[in-house]
Amino acid sequence: MTTDKFGDTIGFIGLGVMGEPMCHNLHTKSGRTVIAYDIDPAPLDRARAANMGVADSLEDIAKNCGTIFISMPSGVQLAEICKGLRPHMKSGQTIVDTTTAPVALTKELAAEFKAQGIDYADAPIARTRQAARDGTLAVMVGAEAAVFERVEPLIACYANDITLCGDVGSGQVVKILNNMIVAETVNAVAEALTIGRRAGLDDALLLDTLT
Repeated sequence: MTTDKFGDTIGFIGLGVMGEPMCHNLHTKSGRTVIAYDIDPAPLDRARAANMGVADSLEDIAKNCGTIFISMPSGVQLAEICKGLRPHMKSGQTIVDTTTAPVALTKELAAEFKAQGIDYADAPIARTRQAARDGTLAVMVGAEAAVFERVEPLIACYANDITLCGDVGSGQVVKILNNMIVAETVNAVAEALTIGRRAGLDDALLLDTLT
């Protein structure tokens, strides 16, 4: 596996619904030391039980990890995390942001890190928590080609469908478009079921038959 230029240790910030199984897959499959951080002690206890390293602060992650994964609920939390990391990071480190965040924010954060010599990849995820556990997530990546080449083997620890969409920010664009398609599909299915019921058809029959 290609190693990053700062160090082999991986940091993972945000052990939530999706982040925790992603972090555990990195721990078991990457062959690297993984250090976890979250404000909730419960997933950190589980990380310790799995023989993972646990950080006491963002500063610990920044100073000890060459590649740092971030999994936040939204861009608001992402911006705060990056604000806490940036003063302690050095040239040669890499951020892999798995949060679904605004495109403008993603580009802004990437530019700020780039000014410090820090690489940034936006890599939002799609599919379910079970897929995160199974290592079968879909990931849309926005990054320079050289950065993608370096982080793709790590992303592959929790994903089996990984696409380099273009430069930083393009991963978020594709994720937004994916969400649009999912929402439209859900609406279309709901409308079809409603029409079918009014025509006296069974929901299960429709769901089994429609393609």
